[in-house]
Amino acid sequence: MAPVVYLVRDLFFVGKIRDAAERLGFEVRRASDPAEVHEAARDAALVILDLRLPEALDALDRLAADTATANIPSVGFIDHENVETMRLASARGCGTVLSKRRFSLELPELLAARRS
Repeated sequence: MAPVVYLVRDLFFVGKIRDAAERLGFEVRRASDPAEVHEAARDAALVILDLRLPEALDALDRLAADTATANIPSVGFIDHENVETMRLASARGCGTVLSKRRFSLELPELLAARRS
């Protein structure tokens, strides 16, 4: 099964992602910067980005610029009041942009939809 790649530093969300993904049989890969996201995404089932991180938008730009990664599904999450970053992430190719709360609630379903 293709891995789940994430650029997230918040330990609360790292734990949620790892637990949910591993329960469904996904390998989980942590990326520490946009270059690592891009490299790891080449064979990923899903890329998860914490849009509160300044480099998350750069990661989206790198994914979109490469035909090998442009169609990899991505999910970003951020504080619900940060509407401008939500808009920017969508414009830069993030397939699903959610508030932190919705991300927490919907993560199992988002992952289940990516099982192959």
